[in-house]
Amino acid sequence: MEKTIFKDSKGNIHFGLNAPSEDFKKAEKKDIENTLSNLKDRKLWRCNVCRDLHIDTEPPEECPTCFVTDAYVEIDLNEFRKLIELL
Repeated sequence: MEKTIFKDSKGNIHFGLNAPSEDFKKAEKKDIENTLSNLKDRKLWRCNVCRDLHIDTEPPEECPTCFVTDAYVEIDLNEFRKLIELL
């Protein structure tokens, strides 16, 4: 299955097979760029198991794709861009 970009009403982004909650709706690549250009206190996160990506102040407690608890680590912008192939 192909991963999808999801965005919530606050502009937080999730890139994975499933949305982390019902607040997240399908989004487009331009939504990622908009959020990256206005991060404020948000951080970039990657799941260590399935490599889902997340932009928010905190990562999901449980990954919505692989269902592993506490699997997210903070990453830098270059790694994030490389993983979503926006470079």
